Amino acid sequence: MVLLHHTVPAEDINLILPDHFEWINRHYRAGDFLIEGRCAPGADSVIIAAGMKRGRLDAILATDPFVLRHMVKPEVIEFRALHTVPELVHYADRLDSGVSGG
Repeated sequence: MVLLHHTVPAEDINLILPDHFEWINRHYRAGDFLIEGRCAPGADSVIIAAGMKRGRLDAILATDPFVLRHMVKPEVIEFRALHTVPELVHYADRLDSGVSGG
């Protein structure tokens, strides 16, 4: 999970949204991201990324138009998805002792 902490006013963020959405959509198509949105109107944003190595996620985040313009500071919160709804079970981490999810 990635929290994008806004470092500039929401009005400035809104000016770059088209570039950011293009970037987000490119990573949806690549299978890198599952969910993206704002925590609350005018507040920080959140991205739920598919499981990947931390270095790869950091490299992807470095190309975000917001990050490139120093408009957000990304905070990665690593966790293992152990349980989920059946539709997302293939994104859950596998446990050494068996299959997770459900």
